[in-house]
Amino acid sequence: MAHLGSQELPSDSCGPRRPPSPHLQVEGRGVQAALVEEPFSLPLDSPVVLEAAAGSSRLGQDMDNGPDRNNVPMLRMLHFTVEYRDKTVPVVIPDSETVGSVKSILENELKIPADKQTIRGFRNKSVTINDSTILRSLDLPKENTLYLLAPGYCDTAQNNTGEDPNIMERLSQTFTLNIHFRNRETSKTYQLNFPGSRTVQEVKGDVYTVTDVPMRHQVWTGWPDSASDETMTLAGCGVGFPCHNLTLSSSKPTDPIRPEPMRLRHLPQEVAMDVVQSSDDEFEDAHESIPCMDDIYEEEMPLRTREPLIPDDVEDERTALEHFSMVFNNRYGETPPVFYIGSLDGAVKEALHVKARDRKLLAVYLHHDGSILSNVFCSQILCAESVASYLSSNYVTWAWDVTHESNKARLLTMCTQHFGSMAANTVRNFKADQFPLLLIITRTRGTNEVFTVIQGNISLDELMTSLINAVDVFVEQQKTEILEEDERDEREQVKWEQDRAYQESLAVDRAKEDTKRREEETRLFKEMEEERQRHQEAQEKEAIRLSLADQLPSEPGSNCTDPVSVLRIRGPGGKMLTRRFRIKDCIQVVLNYVSSQGFHIDEYKVLTTYPRKDLTAIQSDVTLEELKLYPQETLILEQR
Repeated sequence: MAHLGSQELPSDSCGPRRPPSPHLQVEGRGVQAALVEEPFSLPLDSPVVLEAAAGSSRLGQDMDNGPDRNNVPMLRMLHFTVEYRDKTVPVVIPDSETVGSVKSILENELKIPADKQTIRGFRNKSVTINDSTILRSLDLPKENTLYLLAPGYCDTAQNNTGEDPNIMERLSQTFTLNIHFRNRETSKTYQLNFPGSRTVQEVKGDVYTVTDVPMRHQVWTGWPDSASDETMTLAGCGVGFPCHNLTLSSSKPTDPIRPEPMRLRHLPQEVAMDVVQSSDDEFEDAHESIPCMDDIYEEEMPLRTREPLIPDDVEDERTALEHFSMVFNNRYGETPPVFYIGSLDGAVKEALHVKARDRKLLAVYLHHDGSILSNVFCSQILCAESVASYLSSNYVTWAWDVTHESNKARLLTMCTQHFGSMAANTVRNFKADQFPLLLIITRTRGTNEVFTVIQGNISLDELMTSLINAVDVFVEQQKTEILEEDERDEREQVKWEQDRAYQESLAVDRAKEDTKRREEETRLFKEMEEERQRHQEAQEKEAIRLSLADQLPSEPGSNCTDPVSVLRIRGPGGKMLTRRFRIKDCIQVVLNYVSSQGFHIDEYKVLTTYPRKDLTAIQSDVTLEELKLYPQETLILEQR
């Protein structure tokens, strides 16, 4: 339960009264009123609603009665589901609020300072988002899912007295222990998640499997005083929630590496270490009474073995993945990722070899039982509800176990086939203790490639950040490829329609082939006949032209003493004919001249400009003088 506390409202005597501020409302009950009445507790799974007060931002009576009602944008209530680790916080808030308002609500609910919060999942990637960004400007849908990240944040101010009235709630919560392990050779920090019902003794035993430091050699600092009773649970001993910092060292000097007993060498490395360490712990003080190590293992002893996720030399990939999923679920909890059951080729086709708008990233999880990180990564990080949900929504997840060399060799062959030799060499170069790995595969320009490799030595927040970053990059690339794919589909559609039209046209052409051939023969014959007629007519016109040219009287010279008229005749296309005639010449002489220039009177009319008169329609013996076509005149040739 998240306690919001109480707050005294300012009175009128303290200065000018301010308009009421936005208040929280939970299932119809206003928090502002509750702050005046009494403190109350808010269940984490109740929707948190942020609404504007009736007197602020013109959202009260002024919005109904004011003259500027049409200028006030309509309020939309946005619903957010905010996932943080194993918690889900529903938030309902007006779109007139800011991103900072969402962070303030989350700070009240989760006790994480707003400046430590990173919110991911807003769909609008084109806008730079900060605390002052108005939600309306992001053009969000009504329902939204966000992811809250707070890498490195640890609330050390939690009540460490061990006196918690809500012990039952704390028992169901998940505590994160940041364990800084130091010895003479290394210094490393482990981030381990434990349920509140786990005892201190069980935690120390789990840490032994990770650090290889036996419980009796563990030296701790940072535990609350009540944790001296190792039967106390994490919920009851007073460790900080959600995070608590501890320091671990070993009181036992580092021993030289001792050979494993002969009968333990066939076991996975971490199992062998477990048994050898148990033998050392059990018989260390009694070594004088034991003659030699061989006597201890002279008889067969039942050894703790672990069923492999994928058996050695598995033949069928689908059977292997079914076995992997079953054993994984039995080992690591009730909320594992949804693994693709089938071959890697099938997973690649389902995730990457589809239309760009249907494409997803491919996550390839590689497990190795020989790594001490595998157990912690799978149980505490990979099986976290937020990770499993995000992988299910945005990825196709395929898994393989490389504990056995035969299975590793088979994986390398598959990687080379689908992702190239560079990806296979990358996986080959990782040692057993560097597993598990999560390969993020994307498809760019028709090629499958490894986008990033995530190792198992990271925290839950770091893994979520990497997964979300990969999706963000993928979505931006996907937009470009969708546009390109749509353009390509349009081109192919046009080409298909053109091909279909061509085939239809070809069929019609073939059906009409005989008819066209006959029509072509008729056309050629007709053209030849027309050409012959044109040639004959041209010869006749040429003969007439030459005859008329011979009949024309000579053109008067510049020294002619008879009265002369200069006629300019404008032909089609702007061609200008100019000739001198005696004014006593009849109009027929002019018409013969025009015909001799190729403009036969059968085809052209000779017109005066003003008034407009057709000279070819008058008597041919009328003189130029009578027609007053002197001393100069411009005539026009017009096609009949």
